[in-house]
Amino acid sequence: MNFTDHDELDRRMKRRRRRQQSDVFWNFMTVLTLLASISLIGVLLMIYSNPFISINPFPPPTMPVLVILPTSTATPVVLPPTWTPTVAPTETPAPATSTPEILPTETTTYPTAAANSLYTFGLQAAPSAVKSDTFKPATGCAWQGVAGQVLDLQGRHLVNIGIVLKGTYNGKTISTQSISGTHTEYGDSGYEFPLSTTPISSTGLLSIQLVDQAGLPLSEQVIFDTFDTCDKNLVLVNFRQVK
Repeated sequence: MNFTDHDELDRRMKRRRRRQQSDVFWNFMTVLTLLASISLIGVLLMIYSNPFISINPFPPPTMPVLVILPTSTATPVVLPPTWTPTVAPTETPAPATSTPEILPTETTTYPTAAANSLYTFGLQAAPSAVKSDTFKPATGCAWQGVAGQVLDLQGRHLVNIGIVLKGTYNGKTISTQSISGTHTEYGDSGYEFPLSTTPISSTGLLSIQLVDQAGLPLSEQVIFDTFDTCDKNLVLVNFRQVK
């Protein structure tokens, strides 16, 4: 081998090394580009799934908070799924009954509703104040409340009728609900609202009313008084269907 061949071989070796170095560089750049593309796709997917993520350079504007103002609409009475008035079976009364006589209160007399009333129900009689132990012997004088029953046109008991008690009692605002048929000591359609463990006197501060499932009135608001004596610690308000 002469010097010319040696120089040519040396040049070939150098070109091969440069080609190998160039291939390594471009392979490295290809891998780097692929990794960058994958990372960019991942970032785009994260921003797409959550535009408010901190890595989003152009986050959407923050929407103003929606302020919901309270309305003055009446709160509907939540009744059982089958709230439709149900006629409870009644037993034929015996000639002699032990049902206590309900005495009228000494306050204003309330006229009972007639068939031409705007409402489906009216008062069976004026609100009456009696001893609570007439119906609840264990209460004695350490109790006060309002109760009654709901009857249909034929005098049969109606259960699952909504009843609302509202007003002021002992300096506190009251707004509570119940349904007929929950306190059968007053009859099959009986209801009850306990008020206190001590009889308190009040005049025209409390009202009671029948309502339907949507909270719409089925009767007028009946305003009644309470008394601070043990023989009048239970106010009875009975309703009857008029049409």
